[in-house]
Amino acid sequence: MAVQSINDITLTPSEVRDILDADNDEIIELCKQVSIIPRRNARGLTYFSYNDVKHLQMAKQRQNRLVRFNPNDVAAQLVSTLSQMEEKISNNVMTSIDKKLEERLKDIEGLAAELINCQTENERLKNKIIELNKENVHLKMELDKFEKVGFGFYKKYEVKDYSI
Repeated sequence: MAVQSINDITLTPSEVRDILDADNDEIIELCKQVSIIPRRNARGLTYFSYNDVKHLQMAKQRQNRLVRFNPNDVAAQLVSTLSQMEEKISNNVMTSIDKKLEERLKDIEGLAAELINCQTENERLKNKIIELNKENVHLKMELDKFEKVGFGFYKKYEVKDYSI
């Protein structure tokens, strides 16, 4: 009697169904996933090798490990995640805007103080101009009191004030 190796062992579809605890449709889907094409013997009967069945078992285990999600739970989780992202983004934007506004307010406060100083200086200069204009008018009136006599001499006349 010849000793068969594990690779030489062949299994019928009914044995594969029992091993995998699956129906024909499920076995066909598993074969598609792992790219296994069932072979046929000389009499035209389908058979699987030991390695083929081993690959099908691993594919079924992977398939069973996949977690099935309820679409409503997934949608609720997505909405929750998006809401959290939106809140974080909004908070970051608001924080950034607040910082920039504070910087601008400091700049504006500095400009306001400088503007007040400029206005004060402007008023002081206006008052100085008014004083200088008064002095200029007074000096012109004093100058009008002098008349050139000749040889660089001037004579001062008293001008009568006719103002009321």
